[in-house]
Amino acid sequence: MTNKIFIHIDADAFFASVEQCLHRELRSKPIVTGRDGSIGVAMSYEAKSLGVERAMPIHLVRREFPTVQMVSSDYYMYGIYSNRMLSIIRDYVPDIKRKSVDECSAEITEVCESFDGARILAEKIKEALETKLGCTFSVGISSSPLLAKMGSGMNKPAGLTIINPAVDHEYLLLPIRDVSGLGRKLCERLSGFGVVYVGDFIDMYPNIRKNFSVLTDDIYYQIQGMEATRALKSEPQKSMNRARSFKVTNNVDEIFGQLVLNFEHLMRKMRFQGLVCNSIHISLKTAARISTGGNIRLPKHTRDVDTLLLHIKTLFYNLYSSAEAYRYVSVTLSSLTTMDHVQCDLFAESENQKENEKIYTTVDVLEAKFGKPVVSFASTLSTPKGLGSHIKPGEYPITMQHPLLPGESIFRRVRYPFLGSI
Repeated sequence: MTNKIFIHIDADAFFASVEQCLHRELRSKPIVTGRDGSIGVAMSYEAKSLGVERAMPIHLVRREFPTVQMVSSDYYMYGIYSNRMLSIIRDYVPDIKRKSVDECSAEITEVCESFDGARILAEKIKEALETKLGCTFSVGISSSPLLAKMGSGMNKPAGLTIINPAVDHEYLLLPIRDVSGLGRKLCERLSGFGVVYVGDFIDMYPNIRKNFSVLTDDIYYQIQGMEATRALKSEPQKSMNRARSFKVTNNVDEIFGQLVLNFEHLMRKMRFQGLVCNSIHISLKTAARISTGGNIRLPKHTRDVDTLLLHIKTLFYNLYSSAEAYRYVSVTLSSLTTMDHVQCDLFAESENQKENEKIYTTVDVLEAKFGKPVVSFASTLSTPKGLGSHIKPGEYPITMQHPLLPGESIFRRVRYPFLGSI
């Protein structure tokens, strides 16, 4: 075991908790975010206690859990809360690193010399977060990043768990599927060797390690509180997706308009991250929830809007049937890479695309200043109606996003979070 100490901080039911902070009428009630999509994105602990599961289709939640309030995802505000969370923690741990929108971690050996000192620090951080943000947070502390992450998930919500591998054995009884990084398929392979619990993994791995990769080696060492053996490289994402569900319609202009809106969203992300793609996949879902999809691989990587949109239009009309009504469209751009990996052509095509890029970059600047959509494709002027809030709208009304201040719009908003108890 190392002499290092790591901390992992995880917001509890983050998206749902933010909604309950913004809408006090939802406090202590079962809610699910994702009303604007096809699956439940996050759920409050009250919803989980009813049996709602992560990624459950929205139509099933509505049918099987009529008391659950469906809420539109407000990613703008989730981002504000996430940034505020990091800002508060950095008052105590300056080098904290964001792991995801609701998780962060750091080595705190220089700040705390012992697990007792780490507990005191964690209690201060939890109190500051929960007072200033109004959400609860779970904290894990241990001698490796992996064990600290496992600790943060052991006593949710609002837990503070220290795993000292030298003296603690409770975590050895956790199911192997609770170990972050192993994944479902790898856990299935391990179960084939008789590995069920974390303790089994530690005891049996030396005899079966030849069947696994260096990644599994790293987990084996970290789960015992040892140093990480594998340096993780920061790599750009390989794909990005945008999907939306809507009220059933057979209007081809509305369906295609929603598809283009999804495409515009992905293009803004690619420009912001400096990425290009060479593979497109789109899918449509009918009123009967039957999915059809198609994809195309381009001869080279590109971010040219006209080129990509032409292929998306071709894919769409190959899939669309005038005899069907539709409820869902999705766009995926994959094989992503950075611009410096793109080979220039021998003709003027690249230069023409650069000129087009200037136009869209200017549009991005306008949207950042005035809110989107300032400029959009004409095809997006016709889009389908959004999903309703609930099968009993009178009893469970639509939950709106945070009330707007004078001069704000849904796309242009002041960046402030709820500050908790004053």
